[in-house]
Amino acid sequence: MTEHNPYRLARVWSPSHYELTLRVDPNEDPYEGCVRIDGELHEPASVIEVHAVDLEISRANLRRGPSTVSLAPRVRAEHGVVELHAPGPLEPGAFSLELDFHGTLRRDLDGLYLSTYRDEAGQLHRIATTQFESTGARKAFPCFDEPDAKATFAVTLEIPRELAAFSNYPLTSRTALDGGLDRCTFATTMRMSTYLLAFVVGRFVATDPVYHRDVPVRVVHVPGKEHLTSFALEVATHALTFFEDYFAIPYPAPKLDLLAIPDFAAGAMENLGAVTFRETALLVDPARAAQTDLERVADVVSHELAHMWFGDLVTMRWWNGIWLNEAFATFMEVTAVDAFRPEWRRWESFATGRLAALTIDSLPSTRPIEYTVQAPHDAEDMFDLLTYEKGASILRMTSEHLGPTVFRDGLRRYLAEHAYGNAETSDLWASLSDAAGWDVTSMMNTWVFQGGHPLVSVDPLPDGVRLTQTPFRLLAEDDDPVGAIGSQWHVPIALRSLVDGERRVLLDQAELSVEVGPQPVVVNAHGDGVFRTRYAQQLLAQLAESFGKLETVERFNLLADTWSLVQAGSSPLEDAITLLRRLTDERDANILAVGAGALGLLERIAEPEDLPEVRRLAAEVFGPVLRALGVEPREGDSPQERTARAIAYDVLGDIAEDLEVREHARQRFREEMSGVGGPAADLAAATLGIVARFGDEADFAFILDRFRHPRDPQDEQRHLLALAEFRQPALGRRVLELSMSDDVRTQDAPFLVNRVLANPAQQDRALDFLFAHFDEMVARFPVNTIDRMLQSLALVVSPTTYQRADEILRFFEAHPLPAGNRVLAQTLERYQVNLRFRARYAGRLASLLA
Repeated sequence: MTEHNPYRLARVWSPSHYELTLRVDPNEDPYEGCVRIDGELHEPASVIEVHAVDLEISRANLRRGPSTVSLAPRVRAEHGVVELHAPGPLEPGAFSLELDFHGTLRRDLDGLYLSTYRDEAGQLHRIATTQFESTGARKAFPCFDEPDAKATFAVTLEIPRELAAFSNYPLTSRTALDGGLDRCTFATTMRMSTYLLAFVVGRFVATDPVYHRDVPVRVVHVPGKEHLTSFALEVATHALTFFEDYFAIPYPAPKLDLLAIPDFAAGAMENLGAVTFRETALLVDPARAAQTDLERVADVVSHELAHMWFGDLVTMRWWNGIWLNEAFATFMEVTAVDAFRPEWRRWESFATGRLAALTIDSLPSTRPIEYTVQAPHDAEDMFDLLTYEKGASILRMTSEHLGPTVFRDGLRRYLAEHAYGNAETSDLWASLSDAAGWDVTSMMNTWVFQGGHPLVSVDPLPDGVRLTQTPFRLLAEDDDPVGAIGSQWHVPIALRSLVDGERRVLLDQAELSVEVGPQPVVVNAHGDGVFRTRYAQQLLAQLAESFGKLETVERFNLLADTWSLVQAGSSPLEDAITLLRRLTDERDANILAVGAGALGLLERIAEPEDLPEVRRLAAEVFGPVLRALGVEPREGDSPQERTARAIAYDVLGDIAEDLEVREHARQRFREEMSGVGGPAADLAAATLGIVARFGDEADFAFILDRFRHPRDPQDEQRHLLALAEFRQPALGRRVLELSMSDDVRTQDAPFLVNRVLANPAQQDRALDFLFAHFDEMVARFPVNTIDRMLQSLALVVSPTTYQRADEILRFFEAHPLPAGNRVLAQTLERYQVNLRFRARYAGRLASLLA
């Protein structure tokens, strides 16, 4: 008999409908509520369990027809469960559970929590809003807080008359009550999981609706930001049309509100019909936005709307299957945005997300995409690059292998068969197998149920190549742990001869000989495979010579895979330098970003005698790029060129210390200070970074003031993070102290600290501050941001700071995180990779790069 998971409810009954009423005033605590949960008892029982955390249940009754049974609550706090004890056994059948309760608006951006903002006059306003994924609903009201306990919800909010209220379904009535309150009643939802419920109360403004068929679409925001809403509305209406056509299923709710919340720990949340966002992910001024800002808004809006089908309409049965939500939403986000703006070439830029995921996936602390989830914090660890980016990469690879039409037909089957219900990974494999006409299970299981990914080695044969797969490991010394990295995969591979011919094979064994040619041959043609490639030296030299003839993602993968092999100690640095020198004619921003990252690490590890050669290489590679693109925008610039210019400008102004670029940045900054002119939108962040790195207290004061009085959410973030780039000790201390003040939202402070940790001139100071204030940070910042705050620890490798490695490791052995320990382990393993890279090359760069 399987042992019962104490974090899960005993399934002696199931809910079907909630009648939830809350009296919420953001300016008053506590709030009060009552909930009636209709359901059915499946077997005799004397105890009914509900989830409730930090709530006081004052009355608990079970009603069946005219009879009422009083229940006695007993809290099981360690599991987030309240047991409701009846005087005796309850017989099976339909009944209603009635609970009165009260709670406090939380300050940790989880459950029903408090958010604030100041209007243009400086007056503070308070908001009550929700974030329920994964287990936040139980922190707002007693409920059956598990994804397969689907029910309908009828929400009523009693709120101050001057405030607005929003929830998943349309407002059906608003009536006056005594005491200056209004009762807002919302239509009953479709069957859905508790984590998708939402309600927001505060001073908000909604745009006039635009309509997708008969569905009104609005952006909801705090007053004064109306001019930042048009782009999100354009994206949303496109996404709804695109997804309805792709899935062949109508949008499942009667309205769509996109709500910009001032304090929000995540990027966005897919609450059905009431999607909540961090302001930077929704509100944007296209006239002032960088290309990357526009892409972020389009990506996030499309991602959340994809969830209306993947996640809301069809939901994973339990949290081990969260990838069924997030990987598909990521895949569909890119698919939709690629259709929305084809000129952005979104599937090409997706390679950067895949690379980030594969870096994590190369470490011992990686995990399978799907694994057993028991406690709530296990689920929190799944919201990471492996679920989103690796999961989406596998789906893209599978789509290309099966064919996009077959893959789409399989998804349509899956959604139609499980609509309004729950599903598991095996259900998806069944639908894809039906569409493909062959069983995909064995292939797909090798990607989902083991961690890691293969390194495909390519050796020349007279009439083709020999392919060999082994697990790729960034830490691959004999005594390094393997961890969750698997052993063998079924690898769909496309091969392309640059002279003639292309073919696809499935590498489902250790080795395979393939007839293809003549040379040179690209393995992972078109770049959609989820693996690294190592070419024999002869083949690598041929591809380096033909670099410009490769497709964009093929060039990206060749450089990224080679650099990863160098980091792992499996290839010499000279291989990567050869490819870096090929970037002088490159105009793709994503490829240039890989090169910039490599140069950045070389600069960090460089001893003083090495630095001139690192700076010379940066100028040699990126100088021609910026000269070709020009330092100012040009009519006809492609989206890729806009971002490529910014990357080249930043590398030259920072790593190369190019005096002309530095003076150009200083001049545009002076214009910004004067209120006339300023940097182009795509150069704004790079300009601020260059000025800050070489700036003084007057520059700091201006940037701080602009952070406090921004033009838009992106402007606020740019200026906040630029503060972390200053090098003077006193300014570093001010920024660190600022992160712990009320001037910086707790959602943003961890990223500010992370940026200071990345600044070589401030690392000692930042480490001391982190160690001294760590407990306070953990208590103050959202729990899901602490691991991200620490990611720049992997960069503490400069000649003056790398000696603190043992101190860092000892500190975190003694200070485990409340959540995110797996991400912390990955950060510390990346740190080991960088320390080993430093040990191999620090002090040798001058001779290697000359």
